[in-house]
Formats: sequence, C-alpha cells, structure tokens
Amino acid sequence: MHLLLGAVIVASWLVVCLWALALRLRRSAEAPMFWRTVSVAQLLLVLQLALGLTLFLLGRVPGRPPQEGGAYTNTFHALYGFGFPALVLFFSHKWAREGRRDPFAVFAVAGLVLMALVMRGFMVGILGA
Repeated sequence: MHLLLGAVIVASWLVVCLWALALRLRRSAEAPMFWRTVSVAQLLLVLQLALGLTLFLLGRVPGRPPQEGGAYTNTFHALYGFGFPALVLFFSHKWAREGRRDPFAVFAVAGLVLMALVMRGFMVGILGA
C-alpha cells in the first residue's frame, strides 16, 4: 500500500506541475479546481507520512538493514519523502500568498520539485540507495 501510494503521489505532483504550467501560460486568474487538486496532493503526502510512520513503528524499514547503513537510508527516505516536500510546500504557499510572484508559476516549479523529491524518497525506500 505504501508503495502504491508513493507512485500516486509522484503522479499527483506531476499533474499539479503540468496544470499549473498550463494555467500560467494561459494567464488564468481563477482556478478553484486546481487548488483543490493541490490540496488532495498535500493530503496524500500526509497520508503517506502516517502510513510510513506506522510501518516504521511496526519494524518495517526501507532499504538495507540498520547494520549495513540502513539508518542513513531511513533518514534520507523520510527527508525526501516528507521533510523536504514540507519545506517546499511551506515556501510555495508563502510566496503564492504574498502575490509577488504568479501563484501558478510558483506551483509549476513546486510541483516539479515535489515530484522529484518524492520520487527520490521512493527510490531510496525501494533500492536503499
């Protein structure tokens, strides 16, 4: 389930990125469905965190065993999968709300960065590298 949800999250941020880019290029002013999609992608990220924490507490850890450097794998998996995305989301929302930049341009870049970060967390979890 954690694996499937990770793939869905990667896809959701790709959708956000491409949709935001299209809205930016069309110079759209309002897009309530887009912001709902961003909210759903964020909720999926929180759900992934809850599921990952549950698996971790049950003793299921990503990648290599701790004696083979798995502590680093666990740390990087959590940072790429949730820590760094949380920072990106914090600053993206801040910059979009301030109005100094086009919110759709901000979320086009944020969607791309989030997709890459979550994909990297996905890779660390699966491959341990």
